[in-house]
Amino acid sequence: MLTPARIETSPALTLAGRNGTFPIGPSPGIKDLWASLMMDFGKIAGQVGMRTFGVCHNFDGRGHMDYVAAVQVLNAGEVPGYLFTMIIPARKEAIFTHQGPMEKLPETWELIFSVGLKAGNLNVADGPQYEAYDFDDEGQPTSIYIHIPIE
Repeated sequence: MLTPARIETSPALTLAGRNGTFPIGPSPGIKDLWASLMMDFGKIAGQVGMRTFGVCHNFDGRGHMDYVAAVQVLNAGEVPGYLFTMIIPARKEAIFTHQGPMEKLPETWELIFSVGLKAGNLNVADGPQYEAYDFDDEGQPTSIYIHIPIE
Protein backbone atom coordinates (compact mmCIF):
# COMPACT_ATOMS: atom_id res chain seq x y z
CA MET A 1 0.00 0.00 0.00
CA LEU A 2 1.26 3.45 -0.89
CA THR A 3 0.54 6.43 1.31
CA PRO A 4 -0.05 9.82 -0.34
CA ALA A 5 3.06 11.93 -0.58
CA ARG A 6 3.88 14.73 1.82
CA ILE A 7 5.48 17.65 0.02
CA GLU A 8 8.23 19.35 2.01
CA THR A 9 11.30 21.47 1.56
CA SER A 10 14.00 19.32 3.07
CA PRO A 11 17.03 20.66 4.90
CA ALA A 12 20.47 19.98 3.46
CA LEU A 13 21.93 16.61 4.48
CA THR A 14 25.60 15.76 4.85
CA LEU A 15 26.02 11.98 4.66
CA ALA A 16 28.87 9.51 5.08
CA GLY A 17 28.88 5.81 4.29
CA ARG A 18 29.69 3.04 1.85
CA ASN A 19 29.14 3.53 -1.89
CA GLY A 20 28.97 1.17 -4.87
CA THR A 21 27.67 1.01 -8.46
CA PHE A 22 24.77 -1.32 -9.24
CA PRO A 23 22.06 -2.02 -11.81
CA ILE A 24 18.97 0.08 -11.04
CA GLY A 25 16.66 -1.93 -8.80
CA PRO A 26 17.24 -4.50 -6.09
CA SER A 27 20.80 -5.84 -6.06
CA PRO A 28 22.38 -8.37 -3.70
CA GLY A 29 25.52 -6.22 -3.47
CA ILE A 30 23.60 -3.46 -1.70
CA LYS A 31 23.25 -5.72 1.36
CA ASP A 32 27.07 -5.91 1.47
CA LEU A 33 27.26 -2.09 1.63
CA TRP A 34 24.89 -2.10 4.60
CA ALA A 35 26.93 -4.80 6.35
CA SER A 36 30.08 -2.67 5.88
CA LEU A 37 28.34 0.45 7.17
CA MET A 38 27.09 -1.37 10.28
CA MET A 39 30.71 -2.12 11.28
CA ASP A 40 31.22 1.66 11.59
CA PHE A 41 27.71 2.59 12.79
CA GLY A 42 27.80 4.77 15.89
CA LYS A 43 31.57 5.29 15.57
CA ILE A 44 31.71 7.74 12.65
CA ALA A 45 33.02 11.17 13.66
CA GLY A 46 30.17 13.65 13.93
CA GLN A 47 27.40 11.07 13.37
CA VAL A 48 23.97 12.62 13.94
CA GLY A 49 21.43 10.32 15.58
CA MET A 50 20.61 6.73 14.68
CA ARG A 51 18.77 7.25 11.37
CA THR A 52 20.31 5.63 8.30
CA PHE A 53 19.95 6.52 4.63
CA GLY A 54 19.98 4.45 1.44
CA VAL A 55 20.72 6.89 -1.38
CA CYS A 56 20.31 6.23 -5.12
CA HIS A 57 22.42 8.73 -7.08
CA ASN A 58 24.66 9.18 -10.11
CA PHE A 59 22.21 7.56 -12.56
CA ASP A 60 24.17 6.85 -15.75
CA GLY A 61 21.26 6.66 -18.22
CA ARG A 62 22.27 3.09 -19.15
CA GLY A 63 20.55 1.26 -16.29
CA HIS A 64 23.10 1.76 -13.52
CA MET A 65 23.29 3.97 -10.46
CA ASP A 66 25.46 4.49 -7.42
CA TYR A 67 23.99 3.56 -4.06
CA VAL A 68 25.32 4.70 -0.71
CA ALA A 69 24.38 3.23 2.66
CA ALA A 70 24.96 6.17 4.99
CA VAL A 71 24.42 8.10 8.19
CA GLN A 72 24.06 11.83 8.65
CA VAL A 73 27.16 13.66 9.88
CA LEU A 74 27.85 17.20 11.01
CA ASN A 75 30.89 17.80 8.81
CA ALA A 76 32.13 15.73 5.86
CA GLY A 77 35.67 16.95 6.54
CA GLU A 78 35.82 15.04 9.84
CA VAL A 79 34.82 11.69 8.31
CA PRO A 80 37.53 9.01 7.82
CA GLY A 81 38.83 8.98 4.24
CA TYR A 82 37.70 5.41 3.52
CA LEU A 83 34.04 6.51 3.74
CA PHE A 84 32.16 8.14 0.87
CA THR A 85 30.65 11.54 1.67
CA MET A 86 27.95 13.51 -0.09
CA ILE A 87 25.81 16.56 0.48
CA ILE A 88 22.19 16.60 -0.61
CA PRO A 89 21.18 20.26 -0.81
CA ALA A 90 17.93 21.64 0.60
CA ARG A 91 15.22 21.01 -1.97
CA LYS A 92 11.55 20.30 -2.57
CA GLU A 93 10.68 16.61 -2.06
CA ALA A 94 7.75 14.22 -2.22
CA ILE A 95 8.03 11.93 0.79
CA PHE A 96 6.31 8.55 0.74
CA THR A 97 6.03 6.11 3.67
CA HIS A 98 6.76 2.44 3.02
CA GLN A 99 4.37 0.19 4.90
CA GLY A 100 5.13 -3.48 5.26
CA PRO A 101 8.18 -5.74 5.40
CA MET A 102 11.56 -4.75 3.95
CA GLU A 103 11.16 -7.42 1.28
CA LYS A 104 8.29 -5.36 -0.18
CA LEU A 105 10.34 -2.15 -0.46
CA PRO A 106 10.98 -2.59 -4.22
CA GLU A 107 7.21 -2.78 -4.74
CA THR A 108 6.77 0.55 -2.96
CA TRP A 109 9.38 2.15 -5.23
CA GLU A 110 7.53 0.77 -8.25
CA LEU A 111 4.21 2.18 -6.97
CA ILE A 112 5.77 5.59 -6.38
CA PHE A 113 6.87 5.85 -10.01
CA SER A 114 3.86 4.13 -11.59
CA VAL A 115 1.08 5.65 -9.46
CA GLY A 116 2.12 7.99 -6.62
CA LEU A 117 3.90 10.73 -8.53
CA LYS A 118 1.32 10.77 -11.31
CA ALA A 119 -1.58 10.91 -8.82
CA GLY A 120 -0.05 14.03 -7.28
CA ASN A 121 0.85 15.57 -10.67
CA LEU A 122 4.47 15.61 -9.50
CA ASN A 123 7.52 15.77 -11.77
CA VAL A 124 10.79 14.24 -10.61
CA ALA A 125 13.71 16.67 -10.42
CA ASP A 126 17.36 15.78 -10.88
CA GLY A 127 19.16 14.67 -7.76
CA PRO A 128 19.56 11.79 -5.35
CA GLN A 129 16.53 9.76 -4.28
CA TYR A 130 16.76 8.18 -0.86
CA GLU A 131 15.26 6.03 1.84
CA ALA A 132 15.47 7.17 5.47
CA TYR A 133 15.28 4.41 8.09
CA ASP A 134 14.34 4.66 11.75
CA PHE A 135 14.97 1.59 13.94
CA ASP A 136 13.69 0.12 17.19
CA ASP A 137 15.94 -1.05 20.06
CA GLU A 138 16.25 -4.49 18.43
CA GLY A 139 17.53 -3.11 15.13
CA GLN A 140 14.28 -3.58 13.20
CA PRO A 141 13.06 -0.75 10.96
CA THR A 142 10.06 1.06 12.45
CA SER A 143 9.64 3.60 9.65
CA ILE A 144 10.94 3.86 6.10
CA TYR A 145 10.47 7.13 4.25
CA ILE A 146 11.27 7.48 0.55
CA HIS A 147 12.33 10.98 -0.53
CA ILE A 148 12.00 11.92 -4.22
CA PRO A 149 13.17 15.36 -5.44
CA ILE A 150 10.43 17.18 -7.32
CA GLU A 151 10.16 20.33 -9.43
